[in-house]
Amino acid sequence: MSRILLILCFYVLLCSVGSVTAEEDVDTELSLEKCIEIVLAESSELAMARSDLESKEAVLKSTKKDLYPTLSAQYSYLHQPDEIYTPADLFTYGVTVVQPIYKGKSLVTAVKQSELSLESAKFNVEAVTNNLVFEVYSRYFELLRVQKLEEEARQSVLRLESHRKDAKAFFDAGLIPKNDLLQSEVELAQGEQNLVDAENATSMARAQLNVLMERPVRAYLRVRESDQYTLHDLSWDNIIEDARQNRAEIAQADKSVKIAENDIIIKKAPYLPSVTLSASFDRVGDEVGGAPSPGTPSDVKTFKAIATWKLWTWLKDRDEVTAAEKNLQYAKKAVSKTVNAVTLDVRNSFLKVEQAAKRIKVSEKAIEHAKENYRINQAQYQAQLATSTDVLDAQTLLTQAMTNYYDALYGYQLALAAVDKSKGVFGQRYTK
Repeated sequence: MSRILLILCFYVLLCSVGSVTAEEDVDTELSLEKCIEIVLAESSELAMARSDLESKEAVLKSTKKDLYPTLSAQYSYLHQPDEIYTPADLFTYGVTVVQPIYKGKSLVTAVKQSELSLESAKFNVEAVTNNLVFEVYSRYFELLRVQKLEEEARQSVLRLESHRKDAKAFFDAGLIPKNDLLQSEVELAQGEQNLVDAENATSMARAQLNVLMERPVRAYLRVRESDQYTLHDLSWDNIIEDARQNRAEIAQADKSVKIAENDIIIKKAPYLPSVTLSASFDRVGDEVGGAPSPGTPSDVKTFKAIATWKLWTWLKDRDEVTAAEKNLQYAKKAVSKTVNAVTLDVRNSFLKVEQAAKRIKVSEKAIEHAKENYRINQAQYQAQLATSTDVLDAQTLLTQAMTNYYDALYGYQLALAAVDKSKGVFGQRYTK
């Protein structure tokens, strides 16, 4: 019996230690920068982009080695049953060095292609990073926004409960009709429903940020508040210039044009001759080890300069050149399309900053008026100088004013982040 009690005490002790650890985890507060750090470390999309970059680096190294000479070894056996003057069986082994000299510019151009592909892969990592960081901003500020709205919904329920108590007291005293009491109870029920919706929105926003950070969807998450803001005076000309110079997508499109131009050179290479140099050393004998046989040279050294030129391929090369030229036209059009998309992205974020800044100023004034309006109507109701409808309308206006304020506040911060994203700031900052 004592042994069972000892085991139970030990189990309780373990549970208490576990609960302390869990409580410490609950108290952990994540900042925006910490969320970004986690996402960049765990993102499968970014990992794929980095793997592609490493692949392009390996391809570049491989392509450069096509310019170097190659060394090969060979061993052969030759049987000549009708040969009279030389041995019927000959064994040959040797080495050969081949150095490519010219292949219609295809060798050097292939290296340039690999360099361009590597640069394009780097810009792809930058673009993926830029979009990922902005997505963290979006989900982070969305969580902060819905948390504030949940808090406001809870305050709204408290105000409605207070009003219902006043209405119940007046009804019991015979000062108001029953429909006034019922109206307050209906509004309270609606407020409680709004609170349930707000709590669900918070849970969903928390789940979305958890998923982005590759955490369990139901993991507890507490983020650091960021309700301080500074209004910025932005210049459209500076923003669009920075975007066109620094946005990774535009740089990628430009690289695609250069890759398409080089591809035409490679496709035209078969029109020109290719030249290679080779040197070989062979040892010939009538034994397996290549020992010299009587009357035959034991060592054979050769040096060759070979020029080859394809004269007819059924116009296959011409068709490939035509396809490459069409790809170049496509790439040039894609640059224009990308620039236009980036310009619209910049314009959209710029206008949202202006819109949110104006909404903050307006909503701050509206909150002051709404609070005062609610206070006056509530006081007048308690003095039986206002109706229940007046108080409930004032409560609705106050809730709407607070909602508009938080929408504008976090909308402004997100709009500023969208401007940085449209300029490619996040991609450059977090890929260095």
